[in-house]
Amino acid sequence: MKHMVMLRSLRSLRRLLCFPSSKPCETTEPPTDGTENAQDVIRLRPAGRGIPPARIASPSVHLRRPPPSSCISSTPTNSTSASDGETGTTAVSVATGNTSLLPETPAKSSTSNLDRITPYTSILQADGSLRAPQVTFDGYGVYGGRFAPESIMGFLYELTSFFEATVSDPSFWEEYATFQRDQPTPLYKATNLTALAGGATIWLKREDKNDYGTHKARNIIGQLLLARRMGRSEIVTECASAKHGKFASAMCARLGLQCTITMGADDAQAQEKDVLEMKALGAKVLTSRTPSGMGSLRAAITEALRYSVCNHESAYYLMGSPVGPSPLPTLARTFQALLGEEVAAQMHTAAGRQPDALVTAVGSGSGAIGLFRPFLHDSSVRLVGVEAAEAAALTDGGIGVLQGARTLLLQNFDGQILDSQSISPDMNLSTVGPEVAHWKDSGRIEIATATDADALDGFATLQNHEGILPGLDSSHAVAKTLDLAKELGPGKNVVLLVTGCDDIPAACELEG
Repeated sequence: MKHMVMLRSLRSLRRLLCFPSSKPCETTEPPTDGTENAQDVIRLRPAGRGIPPARIASPSVHLRRPPPSSCISSTPTNSTSASDGETGTTAVSVATGNTSLLPETPAKSSTSNLDRITPYTSILQADGSLRAPQVTFDGYGVYGGRFAPESIMGFLYELTSFFEATVSDPSFWEEYATFQRDQPTPLYKATNLTALAGGATIWLKREDKNDYGTHKARNIIGQLLLARRMGRSEIVTECASAKHGKFASAMCARLGLQCTITMGADDAQAQEKDVLEMKALGAKVLTSRTPSGMGSLRAAITEALRYSVCNHESAYYLMGSPVGPSPLPTLARTFQALLGEEVAAQMHTAAGRQPDALVTAVGSGSGAIGLFRPFLHDSSVRLVGVEAAEAAALTDGGIGVLQGARTLLLQNFDGQILDSQSISPDMNLSTVGPEVAHWKDSGRIEIATATDADALDGFATLQNHEGILPGLDSSHAVAKTLDLAKELGPGKNVVLLVTGCDDIPAACELEG
């Protein structure tokens, strides 16, 4: 019996390490009946909703029946499999994360829960300067946490304290301001769209006017400057829509940093020209797939986590999405919230008042944490997120741990992660950021869903009525914006976040 326990411990340790060999690890353990990521660390309710919330087992529970895994090379390659990286992230979470158990069901609460979140203090000042914010790591409710391999715990602790000290330093924001646009992205009054809705005035926050059309520019700039101050020479970041990867590549070149971009294999293939452009800007591009073969954003995040674990002494993981172990979601929201601050200032100038509603597409939640965060405590402003119908973690998900954090994710009754599907690369994700999950459970944000057909209709609507070619992510939210404008009626104001057009076949066919 003692030998069996030692053997299992060695196998568990082996799965955490990055071996130089690409050959499959030999195992005598039985197969997992064709399921992926099969582990006994997730206990499920015996009955209930179609996709049940999961409980995270105690760290003292030993892993049983580990799935066959492949040794993952620490040597960067042009194509890697994420099959073991994703499984390992979840398994290691239980061994090193928070020791408390989750309740049987998500803790439903009223918006009063948000009163415990530190009130928001603006970074953007009336004169256009930036002021150091009050640093806070709250706002996640039962979600979030730090579920990560022991090898990067030191880095996460260091990052937490370094981030807190750096963003409190006025000189950091002075430097940050030199890399921002001279003018904020426009807040555009969509006259034709307003007439089509026949109700409230519709405004478009034109993030498509950013370089490469990304709405994550503020987060990318902030974290790159943070990494440089930490003395890190290499940046690793994931992307689905290549516009984010191109912006990161260009900024790394400007700052003299090495850049590694991870992408799902399918997303990279669909955006081949953009991948070549990233490489021309000096970036190294790694592709990956999930255990089921999906080459989407989920695979890209898993590969970025794997790469950062294997190169934690030199690489800085720039999490483009508000997911991952703490403090990564907090970093993303701190810089992204400048987006919502711009909207508040622009609405005051244009209409003399705050908007009555804000609308954005929700994939991982980058747009939501940017647009919504400054308005979170103003209950008079409606916050509306729109998910892809077949990638709706907020609508159909249950509690689980994935990619370093406890959040809502799509899973089956066995606790196995379900594949997602969306015409938009940025929306094609089986999970969502933990902060957005908390907002949903608190009742602060409203959630709707849109199909691929709805997204294509939304793209055509903006193209034909406003002459704008939007991203397929923000196209999901066009119909909901029109409905909301009709509901609110004249005299009200609705703001829709618009991202840049994706260079993928579906968007290009519509453009043509």
